[in-house]
Amino acid sequence: MTRNEELPSYRQLPVRPDAPSGSSWGLWGDDDQLGTLNLLTDERTQRAAALVRRGAVFPLNLPLHEPQPQLAWRTPPTHHILHVGHEARGIQPGGADDPSTGLIDRDDYVDGLWLQAGSQWDSLSHVRHRQHGNYNGIADQEIHGGPGTKLGVDQWARRAIVGRGVLVDVARHLARIGRDYDPNSAFEVTVDDLEATLAAQDLEVEDGDILVLHTGWMRRFLDADADERGRMIAWETIHTPGLEPSERMVEWLWDHHVAAVASDTAGVEALSPDPEFFLHLALLPLLGMPLGEFWVLDALARDCANDGQYACLLVSVPLNLRGGVGSPPQAVAIK
Repeated sequence: MTRNEELPSYRQLPVRPDAPSGSSWGLWGDDDQLGTLNLLTDERTQRAAALVRRGAVFPLNLPLHEPQPQLAWRTPPTHHILHVGHEARGIQPGGADDPSTGLIDRDDYVDGLWLQAGSQWDSLSHVRHRQHGNYNGIADQEIHGGPGTKLGVDQWARRAIVGRGVLVDVARHLARIGRDYDPNSAFEVTVDDLEATLAAQDLEVEDGDILVLHTGWMRRFLDADADERGRMIAWETIHTPGLEPSERMVEWLWDHHVAAVASDTAGVEALSPDPEFFLHLALLPLLGMPLGEFWVLDALARDCANDGQYACLLVSVPLNLRGGVGSPPQAVAIK
């Protein structure tokens, strides 16, 4: 498929005179809040839907109580189930004064649900650039969660994220060629690694693709004991594989017109305690490219390896939470 010649290359950015270098600000309008999700056109969604041949469905989300422990200051949620019909009348379910003989009305709620603790999308308000601020030059005062708030996940929820998902199984490719690789390290997946993996999978990235990176880190984490989990996810000791944090990687993602990037790691990019370059600051506030983290990709990766088909229909509907800074992706891949 030919590239969209209407989009400027990374080296041609910005398109707005007052925008910072390496930013897409103004490309989709001065009021845009979707960023690269604008690449998910109706035509591309229709083409992605044609990839469904078997109807095989692969949920890509952790349970809401995972991971445990959680990263940084976050804590697992608490789920409460209420027997509403009884408690509203002051009756203890199952007690001597319980007159019911059948149905009990129930309701439930969750305390302490950190929306970026587990499987997630980072919205465009998640990080601001240290020098340049928020995506499209939107002021901090316009990000508040109330009526009229900007850059929240609700912007995405109202349109949904539906397109061609492309699994890049770096973990399996490295194992196949016998390259030394530890999923519990800050291994940097370079542009060359991406291209070599795609070539081995006989796959090309097309305009508007959702790039899904499988490193094997999540499987390693879920299989680990409590002590190892703690070391794997603590900021002081964290080392996770991911995309090489470099301008070359930013340029590659933009020039391949990627709509979003997700991975089975804590940060999409390779993480260590003191990074010199932070992809988050280049992709979210400057280019408006969504990032998905802590996705569960093992079953999808196995299936892709078995049938040799690494492209699928990917559907994700974030929470329609006004001004949400992040959201569980509620993502599924369908083949």
